[in-house]
Amino acid sequence: MPTRRSTGTAAGAGGTRRAPGLERERKQLREIEESIPGPPSSLNMDRHGSAARTGRANLRHAKHEHTETSPAMTGGDVDADWEDAYAVGDEAPGGDNPTPDQDVVDDIGRALGVEYQDNEELKGADKIADRDKKRWELDPASAEDYKDRD
Repeated sequence: MPTRRSTGTAAGAGGTRRAPGLERERKQLREIEESIPGPPSSLNMDRHGSAARTGRANLRHAKHEHTETSPAMTGGDVDADWEDAYAVGDEAPGGDNPTPDQDVVDDIGRALGVEYQDNEELKGADKIADRDKKRWELDPASAEDYKDRD
């Protein structure tokens, strides 16, 4: 059986080219450039060039919105679950699961709103009762509309 000899052209290249059968208009260069995100503006300091986000802005917003809790609730330990310490209290001073640094008595007392001098007698119930008598919520001047009252 004889073999075919090459004519010097690629297979199927001898005919006319057909346009691709697209049912839409081709994209213009301007449209392509608009869809490619560029680097962030150097004027916006909260934006980062990478896709990874640290959550810093979200944490700052949460701390600004919810002031009832802070690392002070866990004796200053930022690694403890201080966001839930107000409601749950597992890692708060006196909780079921204190973190290793929560053995500093002064920090624990400060977190609970009870502080003692070095030579002061420990009267826990009296100290807590005295603390609760001076709560800011009970002071009429702490109300938002205090200045508007007659």
